[in-house]
Amino acid sequence: MKTQELQLLYIFDAIMTERSVTRAADRLAMTQPAVSNAISRMRQIWNDPLFVRKGRQIEPTSYALSLWD
Repeated sequence: MKTQELQLLYIFDAIMTERSVTRAADRLAMTQPAVSNAISRMRQIWNDPLFVRKGRQIEPTSYALSLWD
């Protein structure tokens, strides 16, 4: 696995745990735009939206939940 792909898994886990891009960014000591860019890369790699906005939080798609398990 490439280092960049491994980094995406850490970001994915933080987003799944926090259910917020901003809180995940804080947890990872990254900027919010950097996490948003990582989500965009994950969406391309896994060919799924992965997260949908629900008010101020994000909700994982069923595919994202299956990846996290």
